[in-house]
Amino acid sequence: MLYRVADFNDLEGLAKLHAESWRESYRGIFSDDFLDNDVWIERKESWTNRLSSPKNNQYVLVAIDNNEICGFICAFGNESSQWGTFIDNLHVSKSAQGKGIGKQLMFLTAKWADEKFQHKGIYLEVLEDNSSARSFYHRLGAKHQETNLWQPPGSNNKVNDMLYVWEGNTLLLYQATHNNLLSEEL
Repeated sequence: MLYRVADFNDLEGLAKLHAESWRESYRGIFSDDFLDNDVWIERKESWTNRLSSPKNNQYVLVAIDNNEICGFICAFGNESSQWGTFIDNLHVSKSAQGKGIGKQLMFLTAKWADEKFQHKGIYLEVLEDNSSARSFYHRLGAKHQETNLWQPPGSNNKVNDMLYVWEGNTLLLYQATHNNLLSEEL
């Protein structure tokens, strides 16, 4: 498995995995019409913007296996003065789940945030109905902080969006070091 910082050449692979992941994880949460028709175009536009005009604090890391993107994480360092670094996306292909890729992406991002930013906290938002993701974040030590309403793309209904927080990078970095997960260089 190779982990590296994404570049514009990764656009198609990122958009494809992101759209597939939303189709698998958000069926019944997002509208079927959006997932079946518009999600690919919407994700491709989003990744085109992120990769062509990245924010100064943006960090996109991809996991590559057999020359294909099988996972990625997108974070924005020190995005919140209260919570620290925001993990906007973490997705691993269905065929690659259970292999530690999501953990490694989280740990490498925690290491990046720890080296680059004063505020050592990490946070993310996860939909309440995405129980497998919520369980994953709990196992990594995240604490549920609050719940807000969010309107998914292509929908008129609002859903519960849960804020999960690591008050510092220490727990993630300790787990990574203890399990030799940071041994692979970028």
